[in-house]
Amino acid sequence: MNSADVLVFGAHPDDIEIGCGGTMIKLSDAGRRVVLVDLVRGEMGTRGSVEIRAEEAAKGAEILGAVDRENLGLEDGHIRVTAEGRRRVAEAVRRWRPETVFLPYWEDRHPDHSHASRLVYEGTFLAGLSRFDTGQERHRPTRLIYYMGWYEFDPTFIVDVTDQFERKMESIYAYSTQFRPDGSPDPPTRLTAPTTDWLIRSRMAYYGARIHARYGEGFLIRGHLAVADPLTLDFKSF
Repeated sequence: MNSADVLVFGAHPDDIEIGCGGTMIKLSDAGRRVVLVDLVRGEMGTRGSVEIRAEEAAKGAEILGAVDRENLGLEDGHIRVTAEGRRRVAEAVRRWRPETVFLPYWEDRHPDHSHASRLVYEGTFLAGLSRFDTGQERHRPTRLIYYMGWYEFDPTFIVDVTDQFERKMESIYAYSTQFRPDGSPDPPTRLTAPTTDWLIRSRMAYYGARIHARYGEGFLIRGHLAVADPLTLDFKSF
């Protein structure tokens, strides 16, 4: 039986690398089994092709230290909460049986990202219902953690990814067609503009500074953290 400690969902190949790549590297370095799941293949992208994006995604997964990466094959540009989409998410959750699921924040500039957030939430919920039949055993992860897309939020917690920063940037630029101006003969996009690199680096520096680290990634949970011993918490208040 396949198993993962962490299952990470992204709408498009490269979303995971941008949003939480440093944390995934940190978890992989610590011996956690990380599996990546992309919802679409990127066929609507201005640059590159489905085949090239698949190669880039495989390279990105290798840099992140993931034990596997799969694609649910939904329609790019048309991610919606549908019965079929929820089933595919639920099947992935039951297949890998993670304790923790990372998913995109529910508000974003790209409609696919916000729809993906809701779709993954609902599919993960269905995975825990015994009467939802996929031919697999039910499974309910204990944690849902949201990562940032283009829109930011006030994070519940921030992970210090200073030591993982360079590898995270390497994983992003593994998508040369998407982020390097000379990586494809296709038209330039906002991702190939120099400001994109600056935005990624400055955001990580900002959240890192909030915990007295050089680089950080912020995350959000719904609900509250249960703490058995407050003295074991590592936080910076002044």
